Amino acid sequence: MDFIISIRWVVALKAEAISIIEKYKLVSYDHAGLFPIYKSKLHDIWLIVSGVGQVNSAAASIYLFEKSTKLQNSIWINIGITGFESNYGNIFKVDKIISQNNNKTFYPSTVVKNRIPYATLLTVDKPDINYSKDYMIDMEGAAFFQTVSKISSHELILILKIVSDNLSNDIKKINTINIQNLFRDKLPLIKECLSEYIEISNEERIRNKQPKEFKDLVSKFHFTISQQHVLKTLVKKYNVLYPNKNLIDFIKDCKDSKSVINKLNTLIDQNLVDWGQT
Repeated sequence: MDFIISIRWVVALKAEAISIIEKYKLVSYDHAGLFPIYKSKLHDIWLIVSGVGQVNSAAASIYLFEKSTKLQNSIWINIGITGFESNYGNIFKVDKIISQNNNKTFYPSTVVKNRIPYATLLTVDKPDINYSKDYMIDMEGAAFFQTVSKISSHELILILKIVSDNLSNDIKKINTINIQNLFRDKLPLIKECLSEYIEISNEERIRNKQPKEFKDLVSKFHFTISQQHVLKTLVKKYNVLYPNKNLIDFIKDCKDSKSVINKLNTLIDQNLVDWGQT
């Protein structure tokens, strides 16, 4: 498979970003915005430093979406430190998010199974040292997920948290060096996890790719938006059924968009194919 990488990182602190910036050789993106942005030379990997808090995380996510290359198959990652009654330095994926300020609950996709375990995340509005074994604590996750869910599929949204403080590790001892070391230590595991999301991303890209015949037909006839959705499905089915036949030749006698759809529908309905298995 010809992999195309498209990754968007949203982090709260510059210290959380340093290792990622160094790993992917990101450079500062010259703009006049409120949030620092970094990107790769090929414009395929972008990172934004949002600052702490849900409002900042939501605003930065939208801002990065507007500034970066807009691709449907981009992977969106929120990574940061967390308070959790687990071993210092442990890393977790998030499979459930509870927003403390409105009691809303969100469920990120759990399709990826790897060496990073899942855990529940409680998003709060101010630092909380009431550590629990039942959930991690952060200040951005809920807003990030709720915002990015509007621009990306759940399967391409990843929230990662690294334990920085607990009953044995005082939150007051967290500093830039500690955070950088935590992230640097976990980079190999993060990269391993990310490779699986890249596979899903490319499967999504291929699935959503518009067949050439679809583009040709849309340029030749006027199709409404709803007709275009129907047409795309019909073209894909035609290509599966008749890989060696030219679709454009098949519909050459059609005079308008409706006749194209009707002719394709009639042909495909004659074939007893279970498209759910295709």
